Amino acid sequence: MFSGRYDHAIDEKGRVSIPVRFREELQHEGLDRLYITNAFHERSRCLELYPPAGWSNLIDKIRQKARFDPKLEMFELFYIGGAHEVQVDRQGRILVPPKLREFAKLGREVTFSARSDHFQLWDKQELERVLKAAEEKMLEDPEFFQKLGL
Repeated sequence: MFSGRYDHAIDEKGRVSIPVRFREELQHEGLDRLYITNAFHERSRCLELYPPAGWSNLIDKIRQKARFDPKLEMFELFYIGGAHEVQVDRQGRILVPPKLREFAKLGREVTFSARSDHFQLWDKQELERVLKAAEEKMLEDPEFFQKLGL
């Protein structure tokens, strides 16, 4: 299980260090690779990273869906087709594929953000805009958390 947000920098070769807290969780499970793919949050672009078990769970859910559903086919084309398996090196870094860096418009400064069973990689400024908009939406609705059942 992942939690937190961590700022990092991508080097000129496209490598980025996975946050220590996330790395510890991966190492605890004996994992040295991740699946990384393109994703959206509303209309903002980011990347999502899954440990192998989480990725397998997602694939299993997709297999249980009705085949030939145009929305599912679009999702598979975009999300599954855009995925790459990346190795975590001895320094705890991954190489973010160029097409994915371009898709998410990642600059030098990036932020990892937890999503319980996986995590996301954002351009730092883009995530700051998304978080500010989310905060404003939550403040506008005083019953926001109650409506979620939390």
